[in-house]
Amino acid sequence: MASHEKDFLIARWNSRRADLKDLVVQAETHLDKEIYRGWRLKELLAHMSGWDDAVVDSLRAHAIGAPLQTPASRGIDAYNAQTVSTRETLDFDHTFREWNRTHDLIIQTIRELPDDKITQPLTFPWGESGTVAYLVEIFVDHEEEHAHHLREWLKHPERVFQEVH
Repeated sequence: MASHEKDFLIARWNSRRADLKDLVVQAETHLDKEIYRGWRLKELLAHMSGWDDAVVDSLRAHAIGAPLQTPASRGIDAYNAQTVSTRETLDFDHTFREWNRTHDLIIQTIRELPDDKITQPLTFPWGESGTVAYLVEIFVDHEEEHAHHLREWLKHPERVFQEVH
């Protein structure tokens, strides 16, 4: 059963990421324009890579039953700012490759997760706990929100969204 659930979660996230990647490729023609206040496409990808890193850490700690040092313990806004600022010297191509790599790491980590861990509660990067399925759903929703914004922004690239989630 757990193997089927892993396959489902992986397929769900890969499908969402493929849609988002198509939008990112379309948005590459506007690299100098802001999507969110202070964030261009590069910063958006840095933001998502940072959360991908946090998910990998959470899943890896869960796999071995280790405590998680919650990276977003100071709050989501602080973590968002940190993930972007630590990547500010990277160029767009590097950031894009990292975004793809961090997603691949998530998928690999889910595949390698012991079957019995799929339904056991784990600690999320911000300190709450829940199942692996719920964690995946949170981040699929997160990517859907950014995909929606990108879709709308591509219709009017002069528009700037005020908030990042």
